[in-house]
Amino acid sequence: MEFVDFTRKDYRQSGDIKVNPKKKTAILFLTKDPFLDEEEVIVHELMHLLLWDLDIFCEKSVLEKSKLLKGKHGRYMDKLEKTVEHLTQVAIMIDKKKSAT
Repeated sequence: MEFVDFTRKDYRQSGDIKVNPKKKTAILFLTKDPFLDEEEVIVHELMHLLLWDLDIFCEKSVLEKSKLLKGKHGRYMDKLEKTVEHLTQVAIMIDKKKSAT
């Protein structure tokens, strides 16, 4: 894990993950100035790791047709983030229920 300053101006970012499938490694980045719960950010980025193969396959399919289907990549990314966020909330809820028992 590495703490960084994200430089994107169009939105605030709490975390990111960079995956190297050939080496079977991943680096998780967290912002130095968090605005979301760090546990939630870590779980969110790990969900991206679990979905990585599916994500890359789908993204390549969208990008191959992107000239014909303008705007589809942004819509794909929105749907991916919503799915990952939903899975994150489910995982956190399950963990909290286990901790409560």
